[in-house]
Amino acid sequence: MPRVCQSCGALNRDNARYCLRCAQPLAVERSSTDDTDWLAAQLLGVSPDPPSDVSAASEQSAPPREMLAVFPSVAAPLMRLDKESAMDAPPAVPGTSSLFAGRYEIVAVSDTMVEALDRQPWRRCWSCGTTVNEPGEAFCTQCGAALDGRRYRGQITTGAPTGLALVAQITDPATLAFLPPIWDQVSDGDRTLTLIPATPQTSLTLPLSEIEAFVIGRDLARLMTLLHDQGFVLGAIEPDDLEIAPTHATRLRNARGLRRAEGEPATTDLLHLATLLEALTATPRTTRRLDEEEITLNAAPTIADILREIRTGRLTDPAELAQRLDLIIAYHTAPSPLRVRFGAATDTGRVRDLNEDSLLALDLRLIRHNQPRSWSLFIVADGMGGHSAGEVASDLALRGALEIVQREYLAPTVDADAPDKEETLRDVVRRAVLQANEYVMREARNRGNDMGTTITLALVAGDRAVIGNVGDSRTYLLREGKLRRVSRDHSLVQRLVDLGQITPDEVYTHPQRNAVLRSLGDKSNVDSDIFVERLRPGDALLLASDGLWEMVRDERMADIIAANPDPQAACKALIDAANAAGGDDNITVILALFESY
Repeated sequence: MPRVCQSCGALNRDNARYCLRCAQPLAVERSSTDDTDWLAAQLLGVSPDPPSDVSAASEQSAPPREMLAVFPSVAAPLMRLDKESAMDAPPAVPGTSSLFAGRYEIVAVSDTMVEALDRQPWRRCWSCGTTVNEPGEAFCTQCGAALDGRRYRGQITTGAPTGLALVAQITDPATLAFLPPIWDQVSDGDRTLTLIPATPQTSLTLPLSEIEAFVIGRDLARLMTLLHDQGFVLGAIEPDDLEIAPTHATRLRNARGLRRAEGEPATTDLLHLATLLEALTATPRTTRRLDEEEITLNAAPTIADILREIRTGRLTDPAELAQRLDLIIAYHTAPSPLRVRFGAATDTGRVRDLNEDSLLALDLRLIRHNQPRSWSLFIVADGMGGHSAGEVASDLALRGALEIVQREYLAPTVDADAPDKEETLRDVVRRAVLQANEYVMREARNRGNDMGTTITLALVAGDRAVIGNVGDSRTYLLREGKLRRVSRDHSLVQRLVDLGQITPDEVYTHPQRNAVLRSLGDKSNVDSDIFVERLRPGDALLLASDGLWEMVRDERMADIIAANPDPQAACKALIDAANAAGGDDNITVILALFESY
């Protein structure tokens, strides 16, 4: 029997779960026999068996008292629920002839796209997809969704199908995962209207990073491969045609260029893709001889490298392009796990009374689902400002940087098992240095002094090391017995070297060698240098304050490390060597050796 809404009193079909008028959930009522007989009589327009007396007849013609108490609106005249007559009724909106296929009103036209208003939304619920609703129902009786005012975007085509009209003919699920979801396709004479949901459009913020562009390029190359296998070409794609899902998967909002190949070469699609990637990254076109450089994965190809290969015809297969981009993305976002052994030590030296240096060494390992992951954080800070200043500044720098790395990177990464993206690592290191600087600035204001500190730090995720540096503390990479400085000193003597006024060897004896041009505590928006190194098994990172590297030359440090396989023993030997050379300053060192899992 029909169900009465307790909220608005509207009558609903017996299988409805939500009210057609107000969308409120319908309670399951167990009606009495009298209620059932009375409703059936009213709805069918049939009088029940005449009662034996007048008073009984009067009572029979009125609704049962129980129903009037609960549903007062049932006393009002009832409309007959006749599905056939309702479906044949004219539309509620005038201008029936202007509706496309008698259903959709075209309300806007833009370029090749149209916007259509569904004048019969009850035919299929936009939310749950049910088709059991009836004309005039403002809310879906199965899910409660509002039915009126549903708008869709689409294309009107004539003749051979192209664009969205062709999407409707594709049945391969893998291909459809990249293409706009089709809501409906209807014909009106020789014209076809293909509609997609009018979801809110959020334009991409350009230019994109290279990693973001690589992901989009890989996904579109995969789509092209699938389409080419089915005899289609994708055509030109504009940045506004792209939609990035929360899962970072790429999907098209439009496919205006989709058409049957009919002998058209697949390379045309790759050239369109190159044009799109240029627009997404604002990459200028360059002209180079092919023999000037070879693009190899070891060289970490850039977006310009990939575009050049496409435009010069060296890359013609979208499947190969997708594979190449997959490897490049993995290079930047999926570090290989490495095990680290490290040593760390600090010493006041032979001249200073107070050790103003601080260090931090942290190693975190995780094995989840039999997959090992590793992270390390190494920091050396050389404080400046004397008693109750330099040692405080260096300590605050460690605490500020560590807080950012723990709270904004390590904790969420471990919790969500998120990938270690190089771009994210860079940003974390940059913000860690900024917070370290803020901690020092705040304490300097509170104490009324000019405390400051250098900082060099290395955040390591698997085989990826991101180094941040302010001042003249250094980070070195030791590879195959050779020590190479990664960081760049922010010092007067380094500036003089850059200008060619002194030689690199004169740095160690110059009277102004301790003059630092940039440090934490100088200004609120300190500039930090960021470097990225791809580590290999057998590599080592060496972080040191100037109390070490000014006393012990790079070649000598490499020899000491080679002679001491244990990293802690090597740190002690390095400090001993610095003290033996005079120990003019505080000496701090961290040595991290990386090995395969």
